[in-house]
Amino acid sequence: MKIKIFCEAGYSYGLGHLKRCVRLKNLLLPFYPDISIYYDGEKIPHERQHCQWSNQAIFFDLLTDTDIAIIDSYQAGLDFYRQASEKTKRLIILDDNCRLHYPQNAIILNGALNAQTLYPTTKNHLCGIEFAIIDKQFFCIKTPQKNVQNILITFGGSDCGQMSQKVVHLIENRPYTNHIVLPLNHKQHIPPLNKNKIYQNISSSKMADLMKQCDIAISAGGGTLNELAMSHVPTLIIPTASNQIFQSQQWALKGVMKITSLKNLNIDLDTIIPMQTRKEMILKSHSIIFGNLLLENLLAIISASKS
Repeated sequence: MKIKIFCEAGYSYGLGHLKRCVRLKNLLLPFYPDISIYYDGEKIPHERQHCQWSNQAIFFDLLTDTDIAIIDSYQAGLDFYRQASEKTKRLIILDDNCRLHYPQNAIILNGALNAQTLYPTTKNHLCGIEFAIIDKQFFCIKTPQKNVQNILITFGGSDCGQMSQKVVHLIENRPYTNHIVLPLNHKQHIPPLNKNKIYQNISSSKMADLMKQCDIAISAGGGTLNELAMSHVPTLIIPTASNQIFQSQQWALKGVMKITSLKNLNIDLDTIIPMQTRKEMILKSHSIIFGNLLLENLLAIISASKS
C-alpha cells in the first residue's frame, strides 16, 4: 500500500500540522513502509519533500499511484478532497473544526478533546482525545512544587503576532525564569536577561524536557495543548487562530487549563499560581486517556481498503 500525506508548513503556517503528520507517519511505518509526506508552504531547513501540492496539477499527478491519501490542510479547497476521494482507495482527513463539507466516504480524524461532539457518530469519524496523534515522550507524572519557578512560553512555529514578546513584556517584573520557545525566523525583541531563556528549532525530546521542568505554561491553542496536558502543566491559553477556539474551550471546561488574553494575563496568572490550584488542575487531567483507539482503527481502515 502506498500512502501519501499532504500538509502545509512554514513560517506563515507554523509547524504543528507537519509535526502531527510526521507522528502519524511514524505510527504507521512499521505496518506500511511506503509512506511519504509532502508539505506546501515556505521551505524549512532540514525538512525533505517540500512540494507545491496546492497546485492542482501537481496534486493530481501525485495521486496517480496512491492507495491512501491523508490530507491535513488549513486551506485546500473541496476540489482537492474530491479528487483524492475519487482517485485513491481511501481518503483520510485530519480536521480541527469542521472546516468544510468533506466527501461522504472520507474518514475524518480529529483527536481533540470532545471532538466527537462536532460530528455525527459514524464509523467514518474517528473523533475525540482517544484518537489523538501523540508522542509518548510527553507523558510524565508531575507533583506541583510549592512555589512557581519556571514558566514555559510557546506560541508555535510561526508566532506571526509576536505573542511571545508581548507575554514576556507583560510578566517581566515577576520573579520567574521564562523558558521561551521561538520560531526559526522570529523578529522579536526579548530582553537579554538571565531569567529569559530562549530556545529555537528544538526537538520534541527537548520540548518534553522543558514541559517536565516548568510549573506553568502560557501557550497558543494548537496541538501543543495535548502535550501540555500529557505533561501535567497547568496552562493559560491565548488562542491565536480560529481553529484553536474549540480545543481551547474544551480544556478550559475540563478545568485542566484556563483561557486568557493579553489584557487579563496577569490577573489569570495570579489565579493559577497557588499550589492547591495547580494541583487540582493536574488531577483533572489524570482521567484522560490519549490516543488509545487510534492505531487499531486506522489499521483496520487501511486494511479494508486493500480490496
